[in-house]
Amino acid sequence: MKKYILIITLLTGFLSFSQTRSEKEILKLSGQIFKWEVENKIDSLSTVFHEKFVVLSSDGSSQFKTGYLDRLKSGTFNHDSIDVDENAATVTGNTAIVTGKGKFAVTVSGNKVALRLSYIEVFTRENAKKPWKVLAMKASIIQ
Repeated sequence: MKKYILIITLLTGFLSFSQTRSEKEILKLSGQIFKWEVENKIDSLSTVFHEKFVVLSSDGSSQFKTGYLDRLKSGTFNHDSIDVDENAATVTGNTAIVTGKGKFAVTVSGNKVALRLSYIEVFTRENAKKPWKVLAMKASIIQ
């Protein structure tokens, strides 16, 4: 009997940490976006960014979709590498968020900078049959 109680307790603990299909999908998309940023795949990013997309940078500046993509195209801001240390997704209806922490190596106007950032991404979709779009991203420096 003790054996069964232990097994049930362990299974319950494992199940509470499992992710839903939608959460896994969002985490995969988040990783893909980081990959596209490093590879400077502007067309791919443009497709996944919502028309009302806004990014709030760790320096406090904000840019909308066109401005952010233009900045990446210009070469004055490049993502050299992005290594995610941890992330988690929450999905409710047609809204999802990803929170995480990672190491971001960037080049800004020719100057290489290594940052440890926490971030949040907000995703939305019109309905379950439409693709997810990134509505907002925010990064904060971890001291």
